[in-house]
Amino acid sequence: MTDMTARLSAAWHWVAHTDAGLAARIGVGVTVFLALAVADLRRHGRQATRWREYLFLLAAVVVALVYGVINDQATSRISWEYFYYGKELSPLLGDRLPPDPSRLSWEAAKVGLKATWSVGLLVGVAILLANNPSARRPQLSFARLMRRMPMIVLSAFACAALLGIVGYTGGLTRLSDDFQEMVRRDEFRPYRFMAVYGMHLGGYIGGAVGMVAAIVSIRRERGAVCLVPSPPVLRGRGLW
Repeated sequence: MTDMTARLSAAWHWVAHTDAGLAARIGVGVTVFLALAVADLRRHGRQATRWREYLFLLAAVVVALVYGVINDQATSRISWEYFYYGKELSPLLGDRLPPDPSRLSWEAAKVGLKATWSVGLLVGVAILLANNPSARRPQLSFARLMRRMPMIVLSAFACAALLGIVGYTGGLTRLSDDFQEMVRRDEFRPYRFMAVYGMHLGGYIGGAVGMVAAIVSIRRERGAVCLVPSPPVLRGRGLW
């Protein structure tokens, strides 16, 4: 039993915490979505819509990945310590301090990719749910749904910038005993470290706020379409 538990634990660690496991999860997900899309196309032909939904989800994930890479490229230049110590990249970056910039940039990009792909998927699913078919409200086109993505990205950037400033000025010190100890010892360039922490936290908060705003705007736009009166039917003049 102990041996079986150890094997299960090792398998879970591989799936949840390794790059190969991440690639496997993504591969399985893409395969499942692709199979469902093909089945929908074969069943409904030109009336199939599932493949468009999956394409939208893919677009949402790509937007999130681009945000994550840009964010971590910027923050790794503000505080390499955050990634070296906070994200525990020291085994990958080696003993050189500060780390080699190119290696740090690559590893930070990987951190951004791992952190944001699932967020992008969640945002895409939430927007699709807000646009679910309804007998009382018409659905919006996927092009109109995509117009909500800049709103979410801008909200994430704005909140990240705000909390980054708060962190740099020491406003996040009381969030963690580790932060207070860093400031007391003046190690790891603490205010830069907290600025990056604030930028990452702000990105998640801003993304959530932007997602809620996007959902509300979708619901309102769908409701507004229902309120537009239909043109009158003129009889006797050849117009129906």
